[in-house]
Amino acid sequence: MGLGGCGQLARLGIGDTPIAQVTSNPSQHPEVTIHGQVVNLVSLFGQGAYDVRDNSGDIWVVAAHGVPALNTTVTVEGTPLQGLSLGSQTVGVALKEVRRF
Repeated sequence: MGLGGCGQLARLGIGDTPIAQVTSNPSQHPEVTIHGQVVNLVSLFGQGAYDVRDNSGDIWVVAAHGVPALNTTVTVEGTPLQGLSLGSQTVGVALKEVRRF
């Protein structure tokens, strides 16, 4: 039996984009899939964000609903955002979560 669909491939980390490519040139990646470990979490006025790291770098992800547990491995589909403020900290590029595996 084969893998049926992009969702199953994404869960395996197949077809993901290195985080460094997204952060260095977000306009080239209007929609992207990343895969990595959750290394930090923050809650903002009922909204949540989490920092995902792979072997190329890290990026903050604005959660669509809830945040994953710290130190878990996630695959996230999303849209890059530039100049996002997280509380008092401004991050250059973040990812707006569309779907998480």
